[in-house]
Amino acid sequence: MIGIVAQREIRAMFRTPFAWAVLAAVQLLIAYQFLAQIDLFLQYLPKIRNLPEPPGVTQLIVLPTFSVTGLLALFLIPLLTMQTFAGERRAATLSLWLSAPVSLPALVIGKFLGAMSLLGIIWGLNALMALTLLWGTSLDLGLVACGLLGLLLLMAAGTALGIWFSALTTQPALAAITTFATLAGLWLIDWASGAQTTPGLFAELSMMRHFQRLAGGLLDTVDVVYFGLITAGALALAVRALADTRSAA
Repeated sequence: MIGIVAQREIRAMFRTPFAWAVLAAVQLLIAYQFLAQIDLFLQYLPKIRNLPEPPGVTQLIVLPTFSVTGLLALFLIPLLTMQTFAGERRAATLSLWLSAPVSLPALVIGKFLGAMSLLGIIWGLNALMALTLLWGTSLDLGLVACGLLGLLLLMAAGTALGIWFSALTTQPALAAITTFATLAGLWLIDWASGAQTTPGLFAELSMMRHFQRLAGGLLDTVDVVYFGLITAGALALAVRALADTRSAA
């Protein structure tokens, strides 16, 4: 049943010009960033070669591109998730889903996979852009894989939060604003502890801190668990919100 829900969401998304316009615009911005990083790398290459331990193409071109993609995802995710359940409520079609022979976890996960489909394409294009550099130079594939993992986990956690907030309201715009505010808060919360010499609670809650560690090539289970808990917890809360809606109907 998860596959059926996901396929319906994917078909509905890519039948609209919105998905294709967003995909084209985001890819244009990422491609511009990628080419700009290559140009800067070539400009400073003579100076880089004189360093004792010069950074490579992966650190100076690929990983910064992943970071820019992650930042763009924070703005894109609220737009992709706001209609998942709030739009169904507004169109009075959510009751059809709740009365259909589909379990609530399957419904939530199917909606989650459908919303992740466009982000997955963006993620795949990032991977392909990075691998094109293999035609002219060498890459640290371990760093590339770690950066891609961090980007995927960030997208998944943000999408899960967006689906949860969409399940709580009948207004898609309110769901989008709440999702963006939450993601921005989690992204910037580390600033509150910026003057501290040792990381505190705010640093541990910071989505930016955990993502940047992965995007910088540092694979730590703490960062993976952080995003995994947010994703699983938000999806579980979305299931709970729908269960409350079903029992109240």
